[in-house]
Amino acid sequence: MDTRTRILQAARRALAERGYAATRLDELAAELGLTKGAFYHHFPSKRALLEALLEESRSRAASALEAPGSLEERLFRYALAYREGVEPLSALATAHGGRGGEEEAKALAQEAMRREMAHLEAFFEERFPGEGRSLAGLFSSLVHGAFMLEKHLGGYRAEELLRDWIRVFIRGLPQREE
Repeated sequence: MDTRTRILQAARRALAERGYAATRLDELAAELGLTKGAFYHHFPSKRALLEALLEESRSRAASALEAPGSLEERLFRYALAYREGVEPLSALATAHGGRGGEEEAKALAQEAMRREMAHLEAFFEERFPGEGRSLAGLFSSLVHGAFMLEKHLGGYRAEELLRDWIRVFIRGLPQREE
């Protein structure tokens, strides 16, 4: 695995565990056994690191939607990619406390969420003209809801919920005239 990928993986874990403000790049470099120079060669700032994580996550989610397969399979893969990438980073958008850099992180995460919603809207609009915005909002709520139930209530498995809910979602989609 190359150095950049190792840094991104470690940073994703650190941000999820410690938050943006408490994640220090010099500590991250030390954890990875890198010199500060080697680390900063790849990511000159915490902002650049977060932007790279958000872009990588967006790319994975987009790839899941565009990959071959049925609509159900693609939406399920998208939901899992979203869970692994965009969703934990987007949690920064609801961070509280105003500690060093959190406002910047919130703004970056919110912009990433807006771009992701625009991408979902375009995806659905192409397939169901006039319905893209509504379907993107509904599908996004479905994905978030499954993960929130698993995370906060226990006894729920997001993957099982997603499989069931995506099936129901697809059954409710407008029928296209052939």
